[in-house]
Amino acid sequence: MNIGEKLKEKRVEANYTQKDLAEILHVSRQTISSWEVGRTYPDLDVLIAISNLYNTSLDELLKENSEMVKDITKKVRKS
Repeated sequence: MNIGEKLKEKRVEANYTQKDLAEILHVSRQTISSWEVGRTYPDLDVLIAISNLYNTSLDELLKENSEMVKDITKKVRKS
């Protein structure tokens, strides 16, 4: 399961619509949709907020998604 699928699964389990989650995270509904279909990934700050919101670990959200982990690693090294 990739990160988008996990994000959607957690959102549905929490009974949030994409619009609800977008308002909580201060992003657009389209951004949530892009994450869930795998077009884009949330940044690390947002991933932390999501893990706190769903009371789940970052490891659980990111596990099995090596492309996302590589992308985050690259961004962290640049900053």
